[in-house]
Parts: sequence; structure tokens; C-alpha cells
Amino acid sequence: MRLLASLLQLVMMAGALFGAGFTSQGFLEFPKSEEIGAMSAVEVDAKGRIYVLHRGPKPVMVFDRQGRHVRSFGDGLFKVAHGLRVDRQGNIWTTDNALHVLRKFSPEGKLLATVGEEGKAGNDETHFRSPDDIVFTSRHEMIVADAGNGRIVRLSTDGKYISSWGKKGKAVGEFAAAHGLAIDKRDRVYVADRGNNRVQVFSIKGKQLGEWKGFGNPFGLLVYGDDLLVSDGDVHRISHLRLTDGSIVAQWGDPQSLQLPHLMARDGKGRLFVAEVNGKRVQIFQYSK
Repeated sequence: MRLLASLLQLVMMAGALFGAGFTSQGFLEFPKSEEIGAMSAVEVDAKGRIYVLHRGPKPVMVFDRQGRHVRSFGDGLFKVAHGLRVDRQGNIWTTDNALHVLRKFSPEGKLLATVGEEGKAGNDETHFRSPDDIVFTSRHEMIVADAGNGRIVRLSTDGKYISSWGKKGKAVGEFAAAHGLAIDKRDRVYVADRGNNRVQVFSIKGKQLGEWKGFGNPFGLLVYGDDLLVSDGDVHRISHLRLTDGSIVAQWGDPQSLQLPHLMARDGKGRLFVAEVNGKRVQIFQYSK
């Protein structure tokens, strides 16, 4: 993979992250011809292709498994690009925080569908308000973090409303902002309740299963092995929470090694990809015991 990182940076980062077992392998290399904005999301599909979403022209970028840039698209479609996920058919789903919609693209960049009404916020069955993230259940349904409404929305595979739960607030089952999502093999949904400094755990029907605190303010989430990785952009740190009970296993990172970590992904080799908003970069980490 073509990576950009100086030897000094690698040595410093490896030293800083040694205790957690992750060492930096450098950064995804963006083509010099592209103007790169704040880095919001990263995803890796089943074939190892890497997808990046940033807040600049041509915000969706595609790389092959070796990290070579393949294409960029989406110019003029987005106002505030936020989340990106790939479904099991290889389609690319994105969220637009300012235009209040989800968009579905083919792997080649063709716009296939828009869910929600562009530019119009709402809290009914056909509208969102600042949607931030998406995950897919074992039934291929979609779970959407509808951040502006403080709710979670469950959709069918074709984007039709099934159910929703939550509202703005601080009580259990409420959200300051349902910001990032993760889902495990048992279809337990993990919600980064950014602003309330907690992760809440639910079934896909909205039953509250847990409330985890004490690690900081969650931005992005990722199930990694037996842990839930939580990025905290406020303090430039990643925490590992045990999936069984939410206890803190490890914490690592600082403003020098992580520049506002946001949404994350992993590939089939166990590499961790972190989109860094302030760094305008995607950093790649390798785990070793």
C-alpha cells in the first residue's frame, strides 16, 4: 500500500501507542490533483477496497486494496458529508448532515437512490434531521443515527421506514446527538451519544441493553474483536470497551498522533483505519499482540 509517513512520525506514534498493541503504518495517500477537505468517514468492503468521505470537491474517494486511488465522485451533491458505509451488495451509502438525506451509490459512483427529502428536515417516517451514520443488520436492514432528532431509525433494505426510538434528552434511551453507530454479530446496536458522554446499547427493536460511561465523549464506534473501539475527537483518543460489560480495556492517542479521530473501519487483515477530521487524513494502524 502506498503510504505517506516520515520515519520520525512512525517512531513517535509507535511509541505512543505501544501499550494498546496498535502501531501506525502511515497514511492513505491521496492524489495530488484532488483538493482534500475535513476527513469524515472511511470504510473497507469485503474485497478490501477502501472508501473515504471528506468535505471537499468530489467527496467520495475509492482506493483499491493496495491503496491506489481509483476514482472520486459526488462533486456538487453534498453540503456536509458525514457518514459512509458499504452494504453487502457493494453499494455505497452516505449521510449528508446538512441536506438531511441518505444517498445510495453504485461502486462506480452512480447515484441509485436518495432517502429523505433533500434540504428539508423532519422527524416523521420519510424525513431526517442531520443524519450522521448507518449500520446494517444481519437481515440487511439499515439502522440510522438521526442525530438532529435524537433518535435511531430502522429502515428496510430499500430505505422504507420500519420503526424508530429515542428523542433529545439525557435520560436512558434519549440522546444529545446519536452520532456514531456500530453493530455486532448478535445485532446489538451501539450508539455514540455524543454530548451525553456515553455509549448506549440496544436491540434492533429498540430495547435498551446497556449504558456505558467513564471513557470520554464518543464520536465514532467500531466493533473490533471482543472490544468496542470508541473515538473521542475532543481529546484525540481511542478507547477500547469490553463488549460484555463496557469496561475500559485500554486508551491511547493524543493530539500529536491523532488529529480529531472520527469514524473508523477495519479490513480483513485486522488493520484499523481512522478518519481524522482536523488532520484531513486517514491513518492506518496494525494490531499485534
